[in-house]
Amino acid sequence: MQNRGDFSYHILFQGIILIGFFLLIFKLIVTGNIHYFIAPKMVPFAYFSVAVLFILGVIQIWRATSGKIEDVYCSCGFIHNQGNSFLRSLFVYTLFIFPVLTGLLFPNTVLDSSVAANRGIKYGSGLYTKPPEVQENMDTSLAEEYLQDPEKYMENLDKKVEEQGVDQNLGSSAGQESGLENNDVVIMTPEEMDQLAGELANSEKINVDEKRYLAIMDRLHSDPQSFIGKELEINGFVYREPDLEEDQFVVARFAVSCCVADASVYGMMAATPEASTLEVDQWVKATGVLETTQLDGWELPFLRITKIEKIEQPENPYVYEIYTQLLE
Repeated sequence: MQNRGDFSYHILFQGIILIGFFLLIFKLIVTGNIHYFIAPKMVPFAYFSVAVLFILGVIQIWRATSGKIEDVYCSCGFIHNQGNSFLRSLFVYTLFIFPVLTGLLFPNTVLDSSVAANRGIKYGSGLYTKPPEVQENMDTSLAEEYLQDPEKYMENLDKKVEEQGVDQNLGSSAGQESGLENNDVVIMTPEEMDQLAGELANSEKINVDEKRYLAIMDRLHSDPQSFIGKELEINGFVYREPDLEEDQFVVARFAVSCCVADASVYGMMAATPEASTLEVDQWVKATGVLETTQLDGWELPFLRITKIEKIEQPENPYVYEIYTQLLE
């Protein structure tokens, strides 16, 4: 059996690593950079993880330094051998220490156009431009799944709908507790969605605000003919699709459901003679008149820009999904 000192060092290192993860998440919460990684509805879980990591880290360090043999070995009759290989232990601990150090020492970055190029731009809730091979594989796999077992496919689909309903309830409470006031999760009833549609239809100027960004964009793209000639103002970063003209670009933003891993890129096509002076990822406030255009057989709203202003990246550059609350 390993001597007590060697095993105590392993326990001590494990406690230090746990405290390191505690410090990393605590730093993200205190600085407000936590919203670069997760949606507001997930922030309460970050608070919970901070508390758990701190408690577990303190317990491990206390076990390693208490000087009592029973605090090191649990006397369960099983030998908890860490192994005698220094290189093996170094490799395992490095896997945990590396992300802690990089998170604490290096600045946090925001998703940009390089990610948008891989994921494609989503226009409203319909057309989702992706690299051809990705879209083809995705459509083929879904079709094959349905053809092989239609009943199972529909059963899985129902489960996904139920799970989304659970997520909506979580979003309602977590969004209120997160403290991220400018970009909280928004819960909207069907009546409120209808009210939004009426508001947009009767407005001479549409301001795509952050809280209702996705709801407004979805409405504009679902019925672009109804908004032709209306003035619109929208903020976002500059992204250029490969097939666009020189004076065209997409005013885009990342929308997050739970974390940046599931972020989607939503945007609106726009055109201005000043497009060539705008760098990719430059944040702009664009004001213009809505028209329509065709893309892959889809009719989309198109912003003919009359005024464009370069702006600083917002403190929280992401927007979050609108959840529809079904009335009983």
